[in-house]
Amino acid sequence: MHIDGRRLHYFITVADTGSLGQAAQVLHVAQPALSRQIRLLEESVGVPLMTRTARGMSLTPAGRAYYDSARALLHDAGAAAARAASVGRGDVGHLRLGFSEVYAWHPEVLRALRQYRQASPGVTFSIEAMLSGEVTRRLLDGELDLALAFVPATAGDEALAAGPWLVDDYLLAVHEDSPWAAAPPQRMAQLNDSDFVLFRRDRSPHLFDSMIHHFHQRGFTPRIVQEGTTHFTVLGLVAAGLGCAVVPSSAMHHLPPGVRLLPVPDLNLRVPVSLVWRKGHLSPLITRFCALLGSAA
Repeated sequence: MHIDGRRLHYFITVADTGSLGQAAQVLHVAQPALSRQIRLLEESVGVPLMTRTARGMSLTPAGRAYYDSARALLHDAGAAAARAASVGRGDVGHLRLGFSEVYAWHPEVLRALRQYRQASPGVTFSIEAMLSGEVTRRLLDGELDLALAFVPATAGDEALAAGPWLVDDYLLAVHEDSPWAAAPPQRMAQLNDSDFVLFRRDRSPHLFDSMIHHFHQRGFTPRIVQEGTTHFTVLGLVAAGLGCAVVPSSAMHHLPPGVRLLPVPDLNLRVPVSLVWRKGHLSPLITRFCALLGSAA
């Protein structure tokens, strides 16, 4: 049986006021039209729901039973509509994020998370730390909703969409006791005999290859003696005095003790970091978070 929400509303209003005339005024409809809607509702239910008395309209036993169900139906419909509207605005839900710890400490990311949570307490977040290659795989597998990652235009992955966020400059990371901290190198080639720390290539192949190509153009062939899985594990190895490394300048927001970041004149590696998601999955949650980060995504 089709349920007409408007007729349910009319029926409940008549029952609450006990009068067709008063209900018509409340509903801003003509009394004959309201009376007809009540008759049509009774015909669809198959039993009388109201009787006219000297004092107005009263519910029959069937009407009293129907009244409770009608109120519950309208409440559920209203709650469903409100929830749908909240979801459509990105006010409720869970957003799964993936990015390097370097960006987990970035002031813009912290501000976006804080503002989103304050404005919409019904939204929760989970954040996983990983480099761009792993992020891409997790996105494609549906394990993440949104990521901050380096996705070069040459990657050609038609399943992913991206919006620009920032371009990060890379700096040389050294231990404060390193000779390079006292006398910073002026060219990357000066580091050829230094122990070097780098992340594993499988964690972000595009970024790894881009860095190595950039180094070779400057006459620098890194002597990799230690490997990490993320930028922060690389920085941890530098903090332990196991070598120097090249890391995003955003790492300055949460450096391990004893690590210094230095510019090298011919190190002009600039890496675009994008907000990345699966095509066809641009949800209101993603759209709002991208907007809070100032992205045109």
